[in-house]
Amino acid sequence: STQTPAPTTIALQTQTPPASTGNTDSTITLINPLKGVDCSNGNGNCLVAFLTNILKFVIQIGTIVVVLMVVFVGYKFVAARGNDAKLIEARQMLLWTVVGALILLGAQAIALTIQATVQAISVS
Repeated sequence: STQTPAPTTIALQTQTPPASTGNTDSTITLINPLKGVDCSNGNGNCLVAFLTNILKFVIQIGTIVVVLMVVFVGYKFVAARGNDAKLIEARQMLLWTVVGALILLGAQAIALTIQATVQAISVS
């Protein structure tokens, strides 16, 4: 026989705000939800740091994929054993693996250029 769990209840408590003292200087603090990105210095580079972390992660994963693809393409060349159709397929795979590696390098170069430009503009 299956048992149904007992329903759970959630108690909500409400508090009344304290009476206004006429002081309207209130500070609102937002907690940064981005783990590993420090925005406490208030220089406005929080988004840049976040995007840089994403790019680093993508490049790390992409580099692993490129290395695995080069190994796989090498296997395809060996497995072709002179079959022209399989050699053409292996060459195409090698070409697109190199193109993917160049895209990764280009993305990193573009990101570094943009980051340097933004920092140069914000300094002056």
